Amino acid sequence: MTGTRLRRWLFADQLGPHFLDSGDQAVLLIEARSVLQRRTFHRQKAHLVLSALRHRAAELGERARFAQVETYRQALGALGEPVSVCAPTSQRADRFVRGLDGVEVLPARGFTLSREDFSGWAEGRRRLLLEDFYREQRRRHGVLMERSEPISGRWNYDTDNRERPPRGASRLGVVAAWQPDEDEIDEQVRRDLDAWEADGSIRTVGRDGPRRFAVTREEALTALRHFVEDRLPAFGPFEDAMLAEDPTMAHSLLSAPLNLGLLDPMECVRAAEAAYLTGAAPLRSVEGYVRQVLGWREYVWHTYWHFGPGYRQHNALDADCGLPRWNAELDADAVEARCLSTVLAQVRDSGWTHHIPRLMVLGNYGLQRGWSPQALTDWFHRCFVDG
Repeated sequence: MTGTRLRRWLFADQLGPHFLDSGDQAVLLIEARSVLQRRTFHRQKAHLVLSALRHRAAELGERARFAQVETYRQALGALGEPVSVCAPTSQRADRFVRGLDGVEVLPARGFTLSREDFSGWAEGRRRLLLEDFYREQRRRHGVLMERSEPISGRWNYDTDNRERPPRGASRLGVVAAWQPDEDEIDEQVRRDLDAWEADGSIRTVGRDGPRRFAVTREEALTALRHFVEDRLPAFGPFEDAMLAEDPTMAHSLLSAPLNLGLLDPMECVRAAEAAYLTGAAPLRSVEGYVRQVLGWREYVWHTYWHFGPGYRQHNALDADCGLPRWNAELDADAVEARCLSTVLAQVRDSGWTHHIPRLMVLGNYGLQRGWSPQALTDWFHRCFVDG
């Protein structure tokens, strides 16, 4: 038994229908407590991942074996049958699944380009520049194109998308981002996390709060539709702006459901493209969003694999300072600088900020102070719901 006929093991970032080969394929879902014990995750990230796994198990019903165990190996041993799995999104997890007996590892899904195609594009190039890759992606997938040229004759509207919010405004004034309603599964997740923290088996940082992000396919599609209809038109001009009292601005908040595998990236790209083609959103907003999904998201993931296992250990500036306790603990009140304190409070309260606070405030501050890039990468992974 191989490939499509085997039970499909789905990781928590592989929860959408495009990770299955048929509408009746048997599934294995594993909620392994050891994952939460290895690192100190943001409370809302732990909630989001557990809620997504449990909702998917509930949706699949008898098609799924849902194992709530200490380790992945424990669940696989109890299953007693071979499984297939799409290649995971980290090198550590990839090595793990390839070292297991009875597990067939399939090519990765959830991205628009295969690793082999990226390697083919990168081979022989003197530079691996995002802009070059992005243009190739547009050509390859025929996005915002007129034959071989970009619609309107321009590839990139980044220089046009740096407007300041209206003077004196505390909020951008767009329709609020869609937010789901919690249900009994979320209530049980919260009770479990409370109990595990109380008995000391896990530890989290950040504040608990209402779930802000989609955990089901239906919720993710709703969030995508609301973004395209209500927020995408304003996204482009203000995508690089910040307001202390408006942490979401006109951003999509789709990174979490994308990274849970609930949305296929091309359906996000096509939905945005359709908004331009029907006149519902301006080109500079649509191009700006497409560049994030079809360009940056793909580029960062593929370079991670392209440069191999040693890439994560690169440290060209020999930065080796540890993260201060206030950063690791998300203690925004311990920081006097208002900009840094405000952004850190956003992470503490929601496990999320948009890309400019991440880059220009949190990342830049760590760069200036010589923080270890490995330690900072791990912090972003643990403390952001979409990390």
